[in-house]
Amino acid sequence: MTDLQSMRHRIDELLRHERRADERGVVEALGRLCRTVCADLDLLGSTVTLMPGVGAHAVSAVSSETARRIEEAQFGLGEGPTRDAFTSRRPVLVGDIERSGLQRWPGWVPAVSETGVGAVYAFPLHVGATIFGVLTLYVGTGHRLDAEGLQRALIFSEVATEYLLDGSMPGDGHALDPGLDATLDTNAYVYQAQGMVMVDLGISLPEALARMRAHAWATGRDLTTLAREIVEGRAMPPRDGR
Repeated sequence: MTDLQSMRHRIDELLRHERRADERGVVEALGRLCRTVCADLDLLGSTVTLMPGVGAHAVSAVSSETARRIEEAQFGLGEGPTRDAFTSRRPVLVGDIERSGLQRWPGWVPAVSETGVGAVYAFPLHVGATIFGVLTLYVGTGHRLDAEGLQRALIFSEVATEYLLDGSMPGDGHALDPGLDATLDTNAYVYQAQGMVMVDLGISLPEALARMRAHAWATGRDLTTLAREIVEGRAMPPRDGR
């Protein structure tokens, strides 16, 4: 058995050990993976975010609510490592976000500084040309992943991709895993709200999304929460763009 095979076997055993008897579906399995990778690599947090289209996202699994807030901040601001890993289809590895990430993500880095995140590693979940989303790992200030840690992280991303393939195999005659289906439904609110803002303010669709992001950030909401409130008639970005 090679070193990589041994590492994969160990990670499979860790994930098997952490599986609960009542676990159901891909979303719960991804949540278990997020918690397990955090324990194995001593992380601040981890997330799996699905991105079914340009501008669309769904934070499907998280290790903690802190990790969810760090992740969601990217989509409210329109910048961050998960987005970059998805669009480039390449891992984003930043061992010191204050030194190496501030110029790249001038809004996101200050926004998450109070959470204690100091390094970030984002791995696209893809098979060939098909990309599902991103596994993002957040490391506390003063720490970073070494070469072995990066290899283990990559294996966790491979397992996450396998979970997603199991839950959504095209042409196999099965519906999308219910947990994934419910998670992706959150995007419907963003799309619907974007259209409502476009009509109400008389602006373009991209400008409507930009206004929503700005208003969500200014009012301390995440983008999905604001979108729900817009659809329900309880909120609307102001005409002055603030």
